Amino acid sequence: MRSALAALLTKRVRSTLAALLLFAACDGSGSQEGGVLATFDVGGEVFHVIVRNPATIQQLFDLRDGLSAANIPVGTLRTGPGEADHNLPWSWHLDPQEIEMAELAIEACDGTPSIVENDLAGYLALGSFCPWAATLVSLEELS
Repeated sequence: MRSALAALLTKRVRSTLAALLLFAACDGSGSQEGGVLATFDVGGEVFHVIVRNPATIQQLFDLRDGLSAANIPVGTLRTGPGEADHNLPWSWHLDPQEIEMAELAIEACDGTPSIVENDLAGYLALGSFCPWAATLVSLEELS
């Protein structure tokens, strides 16, 4: 009972802190700093996602801590490697605000980073990427 209560409190504190950090990172110009950098492995290929959505940040911490089975990043695909080229060597990235974690996703958006790279126009037309075999490799808080 005590460990379940501690886990719940830790989850709520982390969620509140994530929201406060993101709120504090706004400078009024619409640009944001902070969030997390999540690194995923999909069949031996790695890609990186900056996440600034507080709910998704919490989902990522829960996944890392073994409190969630939602391992599939589902996000809106954008061209370019992203802020500070965080998703190099790929010429695409997932939108930092429009990403969530899921346990299931439609097959149409499944794939590997190289499949997205080789059919970028098709994935952009679809609008999203959701690699079913994704494994969270690391999670780093950004300042």
